[in-house]
Amino acid sequence: MNKYWALLLLLGASVTCVSSSAYGASYYVDCNYGSNGNAGTSPQAAWRTPLEITLHSANGVFQPGDAIYLKRDCTWYEGFSLSSSSGTSGSKIYVDSFNRDGSASGPTNEGRPPHLTGYLPIGDAYWSVSSGNVWVSKPLFDSAADGSDNCANDGGNCVACPTAGILYSCLSQPLTTMTAVRFGTVWGNGSFPGGTAMGGAASISGLAQDRDWFFDPSTQLLYVYCGECSGTVRPPDFYGRVVPIVSQETVLNLKGVQYVEVQHLLMDWFAGYGVQVQGASDHLWLANMAANSDVENGTTPVGFYVQPSTAATDIHLFNTDANMNYLGYRFDQGTAGECLAQACAFEVKNCRAYANRAYGIVDNVNGAVSYDYCQPGRMRLAEDRIWALERNDIKRNVYDRIVTAAIAFTVSALITLHDRLLPR
Repeated sequence: MNKYWALLLLLGASVTCVSSSAYGASYYVDCNYGSNGNAGTSPQAAWRTPLEITLHSANGVFQPGDAIYLKRDCTWYEGFSLSSSSGTSGSKIYVDSFNRDGSASGPTNEGRPPHLTGYLPIGDAYWSVSSGNVWVSKPLFDSAADGSDNCANDGGNCVACPTAGILYSCLSQPLTTMTAVRFGTVWGNGSFPGGTAMGGAASISGLAQDRDWFFDPSTQLLYVYCGECSGTVRPPDFYGRVVPIVSQETVLNLKGVQYVEVQHLLMDWFAGYGVQVQGASDHLWLANMAANSDVENGTTPVGFYVQPSTAATDIHLFNTDANMNYLGYRFDQGTAGECLAQACAFEVKNCRAYANRAYGIVDNVNGAVSYDYCQPGRMRLAEDRIWALERNDIKRNVYDRIVTAAIAFTVSALITLHDRLLPR
C-alpha cells in the first residue's frame, strides 16, 4: 500500500477540526486489544470492531458531546453507521482516531489513520481441496448459535484475524453478498445465490476455468477454480493472492443524523459507497478522510455520496480524497428534489478526485455546492454550471500564464528595439 503514504501523512498531520464544545462520554475501538463484550468506555475496555458503533448508535446510546475514537494502525474489514444519534448546535457528536498511548488525535498523531477496507486476502493455510480443481476456503465468519463469533471455540475454523492471542473471524458478522474476488491483479468471474458478479457461474458445479469463484452465504465458504494448483501449490501461491471484496453497501453511513463531525479515516476497496449521507441529515463536518476504491462494480463505487432527504444547508467536506472510484463525489437533490424547491448549501474545500472511471464530481443540486481548492479531474455539473467550480488555484494558474506571456512579449520587444537602435 505504498501509494497511500503521501495521503496517510496528510491524514495524520491535518488540522484537527474539533471545537471547544463540552464533551460527554468517550468510546473506543481497538482491533488489537479490544473485545465486543467490553463497555467501550476507555482505551483499556475498548470494543474490538466498528460494528459496536452501529449497534449502539441504532439504540440511541450516543448523546450530544460524546466522542467515538478508532485506534490508529488498526485495520477493519467492515464499516459502520450512525443513526438515531445526533448532537446539538453547541455539542456535536465526534468520530475521530486515537493514538497508541490512548490519547486523542492532535498535532502529534502516531501511526496510520484507522483503516476500513473490503480487501481481505485469504492466505494459504485457509484453503483445501473441495473436489477436482475446485478449492474451498475456511468460513469467512464462523457463527455460534446466538450469531456471535465462534472461531476461537471452534478450533480456529475461520479466516482469522487474531486479537490479543484470541482467534476471531476477520468479519464481525456473516457476509450476505460478495461482489468481487481479485486473483493477483485480475478480477475473477463469480457469483452468489440470488446474484452474479462479473458474469460468474451460478453454482459450485459451474466452476470450470481459472479465476471462477462462488460464494455460499449459508456456510460463509468461498470456492475457487484453480487448474494448476496441487497439494503444495494452493490458490494464493498460483495466483499471487486471492482477495474477496467483503465490503457491504456503505463503509460510513450517516443516516438521519445532525451535528456530527467525523475525521481521520481511510476507506478503500469497497463495492458501494465510501461515505453516504442520507435521510434527514444536516450540520455535518467530514474532514481529513479518503475514500478510494479500485473495485469495478457498474455505476459504483462512489467515494462520497451526499443525498439528504431534506433541504440540508450545513454539510461540509474538508481535506478529502475520492480517487479510483466510478464517481468521486456525487451530490443529489433528495427523494423529492428538495434542493430545487428550497435552498440547499454544501461546502467542499481542498478535495481531490483522480482516476475515477466516469467523473470526479457529479453535481445534481442546482449549484448548491460551493467548491474551493478542488482538483476534481473530469466533471459533470447539473445544467453545465461550470462557473461554480472556478477555483483560486486555476485563477492563479491563468494569471501566472498571462503575466509570463506579458513579460516575454515585453522582453522580445525591448530586444527588437535595441537591435534597431544599434549603429550599422
